[in-house]
Amino acid sequence: MMRQLPVVYGEWLVKDHSWEFVVDYVKGAGMFFLTEGSTHEELVQMAQEDYNLDMNTEVVELTYSLQEAMMQQMAPASFPPIHVTSDRQVRNLIEITKTHYVCLCISSRGKFENKEAEDRNEAESEAEVEVEAEDEAEVEAEDEAEDEVEREKYDDNLPEGGEDGREKNADISYFDEDIDDAEDYSVLEKLKMRKR
Repeated sequence: MMRQLPVVYGEWLVKDHSWEFVVDYVKGAGMFFLTEGSTHEELVQMAQEDYNLDMNTEVVELTYSLQEAMMQQMAPASFPPIHVTSDRQVRNLIEITKTHYVCLCISSRGKFENKEAEDRNEAESEAEVEVEAEDEAEVEAEDEAEDEVEREKYDDNLPEGGEDGREKNADISYFDEDIDDAEDYSVLEKLKMRKR
């Protein structure tokens, strides 16, 4: 037995937390006739022919919404459209048309839209990883610089001999380092003697 299935072309939008199908009035509406053995592939092919869709560049989406009476019994008002993506779902659709009025909603999107979106998301993720790595490197460099400043401050505050308080070079005499200094001392002694 043949079942009539009205079809419209357009796109689904969410308005005020509920799904709404916006019909493309240029492409308009049509009618599909289905049998008990109709397949998903046949539905896609009918949509392609009736709406002049290029299957090389476009992906056809077949959806429908339940009638208001069915939705009140089964699902909230914000229930999304039901996608028809397999032969089993086509059989389910045919069963529903036996007792309820259903309109099949056809939309299409570019095959490359998803690929471009995935590539864009991947590139953004890679850029975020690079920025995080650069930030980590900057933080590490700042930490090292702060550690170096702290070490210098610590070393500057140590007693002259180092951490243990002893002179580093205890066996060096500071009075007879070289002859020039000794001559300077003798000049100083002469000046001191004149002042007396």
